[in-house]
Amino acid sequence: MKYWFLQKNLLQEYCFQLKGRTMQGALRLKLGKFFLSCIFVICFFGISLAKNETIKITDQAGREVVLPKKIERIVALHGTLRYVVYLKAFDKVVGIEGFEKQRSIQGNPAVGRAYWNAIADRIDKLPVIGEGGPGKLPDFEKLITVKPDVIFTHEPDLADIIQKRTGIPVVVLASIGTQGFKIEDVYELLRFLGILLNKEKRAEELIHYLRACIEDLKKRSERNGRMPTVYVGAVSMRGHHGFTSTQANYPPLLWLNLKNVVDELGVKGHVFVDREKLLLWNPDYIFIDANGFSLVADDYRKNKTFYQRLKAVKNEKVYTLLPFNFYRVNIELMLINSYFIGKTVHERGFVDLNFERKAREILKTFLGVDPYDNLVSTYPAFKKVKFTEREILLK
Repeated sequence: MKYWFLQKNLLQEYCFQLKGRTMQGALRLKLGKFFLSCIFVICFFGISLAKNETIKITDQAGREVVLPKKIERIVALHGTLRYVVYLKAFDKVVGIEGFEKQRSIQGNPAVGRAYWNAIADRIDKLPVIGEGGPGKLPDFEKLITVKPDVIFTHEPDLADIIQKRTGIPVVVLASIGTQGFKIEDVYELLRFLGILLNKEKRAEELIHYLRACIEDLKKRSERNGRMPTVYVGAVSMRGHHGFTSTQANYPPLLWLNLKNVVDELGVKGHVFVDREKLLLWNPDYIFIDANGFSLVADDYRKNKTFYQRLKAVKNEKVYTLLPFNFYRVNIELMLINSYFIGKTVHERGFVDLNFERKAREILKTFLGVDPYDNLVSTYPAFKKVKFTEREILLK
């Protein structure tokens, strides 16, 4: 009996301990589930917060803009697309202006926007978010539909309108070369956009390359004595123009130790000049924007006497250049023109330079492709112009 009672007590104690262990196990299980739930919640909201993390920036028009810290989807308006292409960030583009898809704009082939050659096989797959073009507003509904993280523009007057109507942050990039030109502005734009698109390394590569080219141009153009005088005619600006269309502070001349006769006017950027003023300046060299060459040829038939009085025409020192103002400044084409002018005027300093090879190198560096053949077959650039009794010819 005593033995049975002892067994009973031991059994009760064992059951009590077993129950305690079971309760502890259940508690541990509940606590484990609770902690797992906490970890899940923290991870989930952590990812969400990381996705929705924002930063406040000051854009290049001085506007404060709040935008996602990590930018994956973009729309580039009003010519800003070229800088996206330069930085190798086109894969982030989710919508495009109809302007950028067209193969010809008012008779101007799209190939003249050199960056177009790098994306021509991809732009047709992207939805159109508006007509595009200088000063044009996009289609707000279509813009909202493609859900960009940010929109880029060169038009500060339109930025707030677009942002207000779409609820999407709009960042203004500096408009390079519209009123004068400073290479430092290009460096700042590339750095600024490089930071936003996580392309800082690529931006610095381009800046380093530009600086090296400019130093090369300056060194090759060193000379003693009088600086040769130069006039650049038929300069493109929102379309093609005739001989009296020119540009003060013409970018390709800035590093070549040459005198742009138009700078005497004290203006900045694009300007039309009087023929009498041109005769008074009587420059040593004349360069013609190939986009306006046909207009110059037509004008020559009507005004032969005017052209024949110009020293550069008499001395056969007239040449053609690529148009680089096409939906704003195409930096790579500007640089190529600079090398051509330098090699033409400063023959001794550029004697060892293979111009075509250098032009192809510049295009490949900026665009990742080499559309040189396409460019020179479309535009009659880098030719000598001969004025005959009847017409002007390219040599």
